[in-house]
Amino acid sequence: MGMRVIHVGTGSRGRHWLQIVRDYPEAISVAFVDKDPQALDEARKLVGQRPAQFYTDLNVALREVAADVALITSPSFLHAEHALDALDAGLTVLTEKPFATNLGDAYKVLRKAHAVGKHVVVAENYRFFSAERTVGQWIAENRLGRIATIMCVDRRNQPPSDQAPWVGNMVYPQLEEIAIHHFDSFRYLFHCNAVSMIARSFNPAGSPYASGAATEALIEMEGNLRILYFGTLTSHRYEYSLCIEGENGCLWTDQKRVWWRKKGARFFWPIKLVPVPKGDELPYPRGGTTSLLNQVRDAILYNKEGETSGRDNFWTLAMVATAIRSAEQACKVSVSEVVNLIAPGNGDTAFQPEIEQQSNAGE
Repeated sequence: MGMRVIHVGTGSRGRHWLQIVRDYPEAISVAFVDKDPQALDEARKLVGQRPAQFYTDLNVALREVAADVALITSPSFLHAEHALDALDAGLTVLTEKPFATNLGDAYKVLRKAHAVGKHVVVAENYRFFSAERTVGQWIAENRLGRIATIMCVDRRNQPPSDQAPWVGNMVYPQLEEIAIHHFDSFRYLFHCNAVSMIARSFNPAGSPYASGAATEALIEMEGNLRILYFGTLTSHRYEYSLCIEGENGCLWTDQKRVWWRKKGARFFWPIKLVPVPKGDELPYPRGGTTSLLNQVRDAILYNKEGETSGRDNFWTLAMVATAIRSAEQACKVSVSEVVNLIAPGNGDTAFQPEIEQQSNAGE
């Protein structure tokens, strides 16, 4: 028997994960939890005759079912609560992003994981796309030379009805549900953390969202790198573009393919993508999920912290929090300023070195 998984949340993304875990040879689904009986019924149809238990109460499931992993795909505002419950029960956690909707709750989750000796893996699957790994390899090998400019544009035709009803009423849906992926991508690709940000959140004309369906940001990363970022949920089509200009030429990707134009050349030429674990090369909803499950397996078997651990992802959440603070205050905001707001004020520094260690990871 492989690692035993309790699925927390059986909405659309939860049902994707049901099928992904079913096809992963080293895992078995032992229980499904959702407060919505209709969502549980949809999961039952996919599970069929395979043995599994179904619950509307997570704490009951955690008491009654022997498991190794909680796979959290519930609404974002419940991720931290459900992660804390699972960690208290002694489970490793694989959670969809964000693993918390504010840095204070993220800090609580990390402290709990540290206290019980369990790992939190965040489902930042973009890092494991073939194109993403290819761009990352080129940058790591310094094939661009010194990087001069970085521009990222993400356009989506993604109304709330394609996600969940509560997303439409979020204050910052683009930042918290989508830009978080791109911010994590920047940290991976450029091997550094963000220093500061100037951001503006707005709602384009005709938006079906209550607010915040688009974001503009100028991001300063360590090493004096600057990224010009734009993202919207209300475009007419899906279109992603990341353009990185270095002293040796220009690298461009749409997250599916990668092109290179050598300095002085007229045309871009396609680059052969690097190999990735089987399944990671597939389109949504499966892209990158093999590596995520491999991280969970290694956390359980070898106590190994994954690439997209909660400790690492804290600094992606910090970028989102910094962007929100900048948008609210209409000024440049430093990441350290935002992170310092959640530092313990009661002299309890037992966990603080864990955060500080990660903050220096990109230096």
